[in-house]
Amino acid sequence: MSVFRVISGLASAIVFSAGASVANAGVFYECDLNTRIVNGWVSPKMGFVFDDNGQVTVIDGVILSVVGAPLKASVRRKGNMNRIRWSIAGATDSRGQRIATFRYVADLNRATGAVHVVAKPGLAAQRWAAKGTCKTRVPEK
Repeated sequence: MSVFRVISGLASAIVFSAGASVANAGVFYECDLNTRIVNGWVSPKMGFVFDDNGQVTVIDGVILSVVGAPLKASVRRKGNMNRIRWSIAGATDSRGQRIATFRYVADLNRATGAVHVVAKPGLAAQRWAAKGTCKTRVPEK
């Protein structure tokens, strides 16, 4: 099963979860990112779920590999721009080294769908970044 199908399925489950009415189900942003490193710390597919209570949930291949489930994120809104932040604790790199915390920041323009994501390990100087576009999916009425 592809990462895209897993992310899409999990995000749909979050958006259309039982107990949420169609009017309050939220919006799913399905994002395609131009990553330079195929198996890097920024996934080529990423999903953001904005619920009607102002909460944001993030899902991608790294989160699925390390955490196994979507993560809650913080969001700061300024007009159509949204700065989304989340972190992943306890990841392991390709050499088996444990990374205490990996911090992520995504800037999403909800009007145009443009997205820019940066991933940075806690105390290291390295960073991984990607730009892309997101399309929205909303529950059918």
